[in-house]
Amino acid sequence: MDEKVFRGMGAVPEGVPRDRGMAFRAEVRRRVEGMAREARAGGGLDLYVPVEARGGAMVAASFVVAEVAGEGAPEAVLAGLARETAGEVREVAGTVGVRREYVAPPEPDEGIETYARHVDYTVPVPDAARWLTVTFSTVGDGDPGSEFTRVLVELFDALMTTFRWSLA
Repeated sequence: MDEKVFRGMGAVPEGVPRDRGMAFRAEVRRRVEGMAREARAGGGLDLYVPVEARGGAMVAASFVVAEVAGEGAPEAVLAGLARETAGEVREVAGTVGVRREYVAPPEPDEGIETYARHVDYTVPVPDAARWLTVTFSTVGDGDPGSEFTRVLVELFDALMTTFRWSLA
């Protein structure tokens, strides 16, 4: 994790006092390691976190790919999921999936001190009775309805349009 996650932390973002640099890096490390533990505990297969500052600031966003249980014909499962979660059926990776977007409130007891916008995609694995969910989360600029936060959601949606299955 040191090489892959923290190589982009060579310089602390603007606004972080120079004498707080090590404490800032330690806090980022603690949070990323906590995210990795939480993702693993929830069945996460992959965790994606931006690790390089853009424009002098770290982007507070991530997404997790996880395998989830689901039984039945994909069309029926997705229709039920869309209905239950107020999601929408969309094309993803040459098949159909469900996209759901929502805002999660702060959970101070869990160390979450701000609102976060989430986007979940659920798609069937081809030729298997398995399902994947890709869950995006961002606090954006602290306002879940701001233009900046919406742009991050649009970026994630664009990323999902590139999702493809390949036989390896």
